[in-house]
Amino acid sequence: MHPTILLLTALLSSPAAAAASGGDSGPPDVAAGSPEHGKAATADASPVEPGVLEAELCYGPTWNDRGGAAGFDRSGPAEAHVFTATVTRGLVQDVDVRLSVGFGTVHDAAHLHADGSAPRDGSGLSDAIVGARWRFLNLASRAFEMALTADAVVPVGSPHTPTRVGMTQEYWSARGALVATRDLGRLTANAELAWAVPVSGDAGGLRSTAQANAALGYELSPGLQPELEVNYQASLGPGSQVLGVTAGLIASFGDGYRVVGAVQRGVWGRNAIQTTSAVLAFKTAL
Repeated sequence: MHPTILLLTALLSSPAAAAASGGDSGPPDVAAGSPEHGKAATADASPVEPGVLEAELCYGPTWNDRGGAAGFDRSGPAEAHVFTATVTRGLVQDVDVRLSVGFGTVHDAAHLHADGSAPRDGSGLSDAIVGARWRFLNLASRAFEMALTADAVVPVGSPHTPTRVGMTQEYWSARGALVATRDLGRLTANAELAWAVPVSGDAGGLRSTAQANAALGYELSPGLQPELEVNYQASLGPGSQVLGVTAGLIASFGDGYRVVGAVQRGVWGRNAIQTTSAVLAFKTAL
């Protein structure tokens, strides 16, 4: 898979996209004053309440100063900047749905098309993401929740051309995840196990991707929570593996407002780009 697509995939599957997947409107039977469940790059099991519409605006830059992945030209850096808008709607108790759309720019000094052309820059729409979450277990007395999530990437992003780097992965893909959330006093822990597969289109040899994320946050004061995450991804086909660490700060205030700021860094990789990415997101209930 080309380094540019790996870069955009890392962006969409890490802080920028995952921040949008965490609903922070807790269920009615969770005690008031419980810590914020949302994290930067790990989903949470708490759905949006029925009838509530949440909107989130997110800026997510991703960059790599070491060139392309193994087997590609390493002649220069690559970076992407994507602005994403996400709306999440609570349908019924324990179920919500969401839609994410975005616009961005990309620069890849190592880009090379199969026809020999070598555009370096691109901009336009990024791929859309549609998803749903079902919380199937809610043990309020133990502050423990579990949920299943399902997402699909719709390749509506700007295509690759001989003069422009595209903003799309160029194929449909589906992702399912098992998510758990647990409160322990001021501590809140999230865990996520996910599996993604190409569904339609040319995925460039990619057969599937497994992800494992774990996050821990500590409520310093009401509404203020630093958090730390470990993020692992392995792709079958390219045979790539990436281990990353995310550090962030979550601030909740007013009636349903939330700000997330975080940085994720790849600390180990095999046959893959080790990127650095960041996220700055603002969420509110409409």
